[in-house]
Amino acid sequence: MEQVAEAMGDAERWFQLYWPKDPEVARSFLNRAKAAGFTALVVTLDTPMLAWRPRDLDQAYLPFLHGVGTANYFSDPAFQAGLAKPVVEDPNAAVMHFVGMFSDPAKTWPDLAFLRENWDGPIVLKGILHPDDARAAADAGMDGVVVSNHGGRQVAGSLGAADALPRVVEAVGDRLTVLFDSGIRTGDDIFKALALGARAVLVGRPYAYGLGLDGQAGVEHVIRCLLAELDLTLALSGHATPATIGPADLIEESA
Repeated sequence: MEQVAEAMGDAERWFQLYWPKDPEVARSFLNRAKAAGFTALVVTLDTPMLAWRPRDLDQAYLPFLHGVGTANYFSDPAFQAGLAKPVVEDPNAAVMHFVGMFSDPAKTWPDLAFLRENWDGPIVLKGILHPDDARAAADAGMDGVVVSNHGGRQVAGSLGAADALPRVVEAVGDRLTVLFDSGIRTGDDIFKALALGARAVLVGRPYAYGLGLDGQAGVEHVIRCLLAELDLTLALSGHATPATIGPADLIEESA
């Protein structure tokens, strides 16, 4: 996370936490993120364990088992304190130590107090689909929620995030900020999410496709295309700014 912060310079950055079982590692992550200038904390709730993912199973794809994607853990002093040998001397033991703490299905609403005690900035809960959960997040003093079904990768046949969005917005009103994730592929998708009440959207796979095809230039191209299509969709729908979009823009009135 420190290398990411250095590369981003003065740009705003949010830290996404997959909440580990070890509270000392979690606390260390939060302290490091604060020291590195991350301003908001995004807590992923919908992956307390990895789901049945046939595509990953077909490819035997779990890079964590090869120590790929584990750098925040392997560089963390609280994590290292739980190892008999340094990571470089016994990487397999480090991987297994990581696997044992990566997720914790036992976490529940009262545990959010730990995050509030150890994080001074905004906290956003990612993976909310039910209005009751959105209300519970507001009651717990959270600052925002991300309506998301994890891109459909956790529960096959899960409720569509776009179908869940209006009820969540209605449930929490202005009590917290409602963001949207899952299925954003075009500027039209952004328009629809905003019309359904989201304050903003998160972009996942499209930027990764651009990165794979052409590195930084590919990511920039993807973002420019999304913004350009959103701009044109706004204009063609009679809007000069996203602030005036509403549910009526998605309903075709009968003559």
